[in-house]
Amino acid sequence: MRVTQRRSVRLSARSLGALAFAVLVLASSVCRAQPVSARIVGGQLTSEHPAVGALLVGASPATATTACTVSLVGCRTVVTAAHCVCPTTGKTCQDLDVPPNLFVYFAHAGFFTIETIRVHRDYRFPTADVAVLRLATTVTGIEPLLPNDVEPPPFESEGTIVGFGGETAATGDSGLKREGTVLTEPCADGVSDTTSICWQYTGDDADTCGPDAGGPLLIEMGYGPALAGIASGGDSPTCLPTDHAHATDVFAYLGWIDEAADGDLYAWECDDVPAVGTDEVSVGTFTDELTAARTSVVESVAVGLNATELRVALHGSEQPGTDFDLYVRHGEEPTTTAFDCSGTGTGQYAFCRIANPEHGPWFVRAERVGGQGSFQLVATAIGGDYPECGNAIREPGEDCDDTDLGTCTAGCDADCYCVQCSDSDLDVRQIDLWPKLHLGAVLGNAEGTYAEIDPSVDGITFEFLDATHGAPVEIPPDDEGWVIVKPERGRFRWRGAAGSPIRRLDLRTDPKRPARWRLTLKGRDVPGMNAIDLGRLTVRVKIGSSCAQRSFHAGAMSAMR
Repeated sequence: MRVTQRRSVRLSARSLGALAFAVLVLASSVCRAQPVSARIVGGQLTSEHPAVGALLVGASPATATTACTVSLVGCRTVVTAAHCVCPTTGKTCQDLDVPPNLFVYFAHAGFFTIETIRVHRDYRFPTADVAVLRLATTVTGIEPLLPNDVEPPPFESEGTIVGFGGETAATGDSGLKREGTVLTEPCADGVSDTTSICWQYTGDDADTCGPDAGGPLLIEMGYGPALAGIASGGDSPTCLPTDHAHATDVFAYLGWIDEAADGDLYAWECDDVPAVGTDEVSVGTFTDELTAARTSVVESVAVGLNATELRVALHGSEQPGTDFDLYVRHGEEPTTTAFDCSGTGTGQYAFCRIANPEHGPWFVRAERVGGQGSFQLVATAIGGDYPECGNAIREPGEDCDDTDLGTCTAGCDADCYCVQCSDSDLDVRQIDLWPKLHLGAVLGNAEGTYAEIDPSVDGITFEFLDATHGAPVEIPPDDEGWVIVKPERGRFRWRGAAGSPIRRLDLRTDPKRPARWRLTLKGRDVPGMNAIDLGRLTVRVKIGSSCAQRSFHAGAMSAMR
């Protein structure tokens, strides 16, 4: 059985001219970070592994598409597969001219041009399928991967593969980062165990394919995950089971990689810029989908005081006809005409870099121009003061802060985290909204969450919501309307002032069952209640930091009346 180079888009000429690409359309299967025993179909999206980037081809980053995957191993050095940058083998791959249409992309750092390309002198696929690319500028904010310099990993080592290939062998939707788990085994079909690391894809684990080529095989080597292999090929052109896949063994070629990197290996921090994963860097990641029915998605991120940079990246599924753009704005949602930074073009990669960004909320928008598919947004805030909970500014590390609720739907707790709302602790027995308000419910659970509540001290809020409307009823702490407050007997009663639409609230519990409360709320002509869609109603009750809710459909509502 012949080993095939079916993992990447290959280049058609030594010069790699801007339009001189013969695109070999290759099947894609990708990888998921799951135990080997778990079933993986296609691949699991990930925003981890910041040192793993994409090798792009196109007239500019705005129009480029995915060719392969790369790994950052130094401040200006990346490694990939030799067949990603040379269409031939041997001596013809030495001293390659650097094409103007190749770029390297990192979600936390942006686009980079290439200064030099070096291919191992022994390259004869699959032997020595390794290339070292020297970037024209330094990559900051990312800690490079450590190459394996301990020993060749033994058989049956569990490894993680990461790449920008498609979800399955047939989808052709490259451009999203995915990961998966493999278990190494002896090589087959003429691939050497001395220079390669192999695994078998049976359909129950993971595999690399298409633009996953050149990506890392990460294996724990005693000091953390190390770059043990560089994805190379396999014996199935479709990457379907049973595929005997292989990666170039980094340990076997470490001396040459180190020489080609010219002293750039083993860097911890580049240009004194803190890296992703440290306390000085905050990252927000979002994965979503754009369709003809959902043409834009807006997310918000928090930037702390005195931050030095905000970096926002978009990469999306490269299905035929798909075109997504990026817009970024401080303080309010951007539009296609009002923004602080944008990334547009026919490609699926975009990047914005804002120096010394204003503190507070920033909004990022993924906009559909054509087609449909999934995308990943990554926002990286570098620097900034330590967050101060209670200053009404949502800062990195906080879900919310007082009036700046961020993306919280149920409110903000005293530690600046979103209130978590239970879907099982509230049992609504009777409800009418308009013109008369009457809610009869039971609140409680077996864990005793509500055993010692005191709404007169903590306050209590009822929210009646549908997809677009809300009618809150709030009784603040220490409100003068409380007429019965007997926590020891499990009884509370509140009465509204004259003219108030909320007439009365009763809370009672059985002393033998102090964790379950009966709630009765009554009123009339409560503002906003007549606009609620009963077919999409959610009732939410919050007492202090405790929250419970229940959603209904129209049939269930009718049955309770």
